[in-house]
Amino acid sequence: MRKNVIAAIAGAMVLCMAAAGCGSTQTGTTVAPGTADTAATAAAAASEAATESAAAVATDTMAAWHDHDEAYLSGIKAKELVELPKSYKHLEVEAKKPAEVTDKDVDEDIENTLRTNAPLEEVDRKVKEGDTVSIDYVGKLDGVEFDGGTGSYDLVIGSHSFIEGFEEGLIGAEKGDTLDLNLTFPEKYHAPNLAGKEVVFTVTVNKISEYKVPELNDDYVRSLNKIDKFNNAITSVDDYKEYVKANLEEKRESTYRETVIAACLNKLLEESTFKGEIPAAMKDQYNDSMTRMLQYYALMNYMELKDLMINAYHATEDNYMDMISDMADNQMKRDIILQAIADEKDLNPDQDEIEKAVTDYVESEETVQSVDQVGRYAREFLRDELMRNKVYNWLVDHARVEEPSEDKDDASEADTSVEGGIDAAAADTSDTSETAVEASSEDGTDNAGETDEKSEEGETGEENSGEDASKE
Repeated sequence: MRKNVIAAIAGAMVLCMAAAGCGSTQTGTTVAPGTADTAATAAAAASEAATESAAAVATDTMAAWHDHDEAYLSGIKAKELVELPKSYKHLEVEAKKPAEVTDKDVDEDIENTLRTNAPLEEVDRKVKEGDTVSIDYVGKLDGVEFDGGTGSYDLVIGSHSFIEGFEEGLIGAEKGDTLDLNLTFPEKYHAPNLAGKEVVFTVTVNKISEYKVPELNDDYVRSLNKIDKFNNAITSVDDYKEYVKANLEEKRESTYRETVIAACLNKLLEESTFKGEIPAAMKDQYNDSMTRMLQYYALMNYMELKDLMINAYHATEDNYMDMISDMADNQMKRDIILQAIADEKDLNPDQDEIEKAVTDYVESEETVQSVDQVGRYAREFLRDELMRNKVYNWLVDHARVEEPSEDKDDASEADTSVEGGIDAAAADTSDTSETAVEASSEDGTDNAGETDEKSEEGETGEENSGEDASKE
């Protein structure tokens, strides 16, 4: 499975994650994928979990550590717990400067936007590469239907969602055609009963559709209702290109900043010395928060916490809770370092800043009606976010940034999930069932993420059974 670094969630979702450290225990309920109905159930359960988490923030139904001042960064003397390196005032780090945005970059971004927003329309012709084909299929092994081999699906031709030969076999078919596809499962397919076996899929083509990419003109630009940084409406293609260029430049600068921050944090962790006993209440708080955040992501991916850790971190059933504890400990130490810098450089938020953050949260969160309902944990979370961002800005302003050496391993990825300090990852595990027709490489690894983006968003049709389709 692929790994994606999860940055902290903005707005209300941040506090839903914050609430993961409080309230009644959530069990990390698993809703297994398989049908459209169970997927909908899982989505509803995840939404309910987020709502309950936000409500827990408001009602102050906290864990045992809640009332201990030492559970929070604001309640400790960080300099008594950590000795900062002398170099922290001007950390020497490496980060690649953002590349200049070219006209080609702008054109490619606009083309991608046009394709992403293109409507899906039925066509009356033969199937070709890139089409979305609504199909029913029945798979048989030695003349007998096998589990996972029957279903309905909106298949993007060229997405490599199904086993090799399936999509290719539909090219040239017409609406109403029924075809027999003689295929062979990969030798290392994840279902042993099908690995290397010859099967026949009987496929009926119900509908052929394609994305109608709109033309880039002034009318299209006006339909986007975009506003530039001066609050002026964007009404022409030229203005739109300038708008896109500015956005790309901002994204690249943001990525560069996050890379610098991540490098600074890694160096601070390496060179700082912890010298005092970290309060037990703080350890409990960070461990609870990390565990429940991961439980939330497990639920969002239709998994149990254990399975998320195994897939995302290659944990085992015996050590996955220890790994979570290590993650929480690492995050806690990082935050104590940031707090020590904030104390020394007078970067802590004042009460007015905290109250404004609380007010902004109340205005954005439907489950909380007034600032009086916002509990201590949420206030401390907001306070810590303000502190972190101030220290991040200070670190970037004072860091001595060098370009990476040419022999640097380009394959290595810096951890840039610094916003909010969440240091967790989740695998793309939206479908972990062993479906009989899903794509599989020769080494048995799922081709996660290779399906068409439109198909993932459910824009390829509403009547997928989903039972055996290989949505990644």
